[in-house]
Amino acid sequence: MNVALLLMLSSLLLLTLALQSRLQAAVQRQRRLAEDQLMNVAQLWAGRVQRGCPQALALAAGDWHRQPWSGQAGCAALEAGEGYRLVSYVPGPVAGEAGGPDQGTGDLVLELTGTGTGTGTDTAPRGAFALHWRRELPGDDTPAGPPQLVGIEERGLRASAGEAGGEVTP
Repeated sequence: MNVALLLMLSSLLLLTLALQSRLQAAVQRQRRLAEDQLMNVAQLWAGRVQRGCPQALALAAGDWHRQPWSGQAGCAALEAGEGYRLVSYVPGPVAGEAGGPDQGTGDLVLELTGTGTGTGTDTAPRGAFALHWRRELPGDDTPAGPPQLVGIEERGLRASAGEAGGEVTP
């Protein structure tokens, strides 16, 4: 009787461990899928900015939400797109060496919409990214060009507005 009880308990333990590892694998798969979708959206958004309003990459942080591009063709739709919404874009300070190009970064946070992961945007995945840009300085006979996007750096998933905490992944 004791041996049978011991075998039953050990088989239940093994079953629990197998189910737990399967659940962890499913959670990791969902997180990787969300990260991939968010990176695709970040690249889409950055491409739209680069084509439509490259000057928006280098705006002062306070000027972004004043929407100085709203009257320009193609610039009014930068804040949202199909399947995502812009949570925030905060341009960083412009740096550059004497005689060299201006360089800067901006902190971008996007949120997937219509993902079917829950009701509302409380459970929608958010991702943070750093956009890196540079702008050639004007020469003697050439004007300064618009900022050119040179890279997107993934900074990880973020908790949605309805969740406590902040960053989900390091």
